[in-house]
Amino acid sequence: MRPSISSAIAGLLCFSTHVSAQPNKQLYELQERCGRQAAEVFKRKYSPPVAKIEHGQMMFHYENHYSARLNKCFFLEITNTYERIEGKPTISKMMRLFDLDENKEYGTFVSGPTEPLACAVRGGLQPVPKTPS
Repeated sequence: MRPSISSAIAGLLCFSTHVSAQPNKQLYELQERCGRQAAEVFKRKYSPPVAKIEHGQMMFHYENHYSARLNKCFFLEITNTYERIEGKPTISKMMRLFDLDENKEYGTFVSGPTEPLACAVRGGLQPVPKTPS
């Protein structure tokens, strides 16, 4: 009797592991596909990842994220601009969020050397409210 119970438990464990592994495998594959897609877009649009400008340079990089809940591949384009303005070094940052599958931009965030400048989400550019000093 013991061998059949052990066999049943082993079979049940194998079955439950296989059942739970399937969604994880599929999720992993979708995440990998999103990563490859983001890398291809970055290579095509931002190569080389550093651009010289009149008073400095711009550096581009990205992050990607696959959302299983939304079934979307997101691409966050990040641009840092390093300049010398009136002899002072300044850094500004712009981030834009895209859905790569639908080729759709969801929003833009721009920050200057000392504070956020603007944020736009699916529409018109809205200034970021200033924080009280």
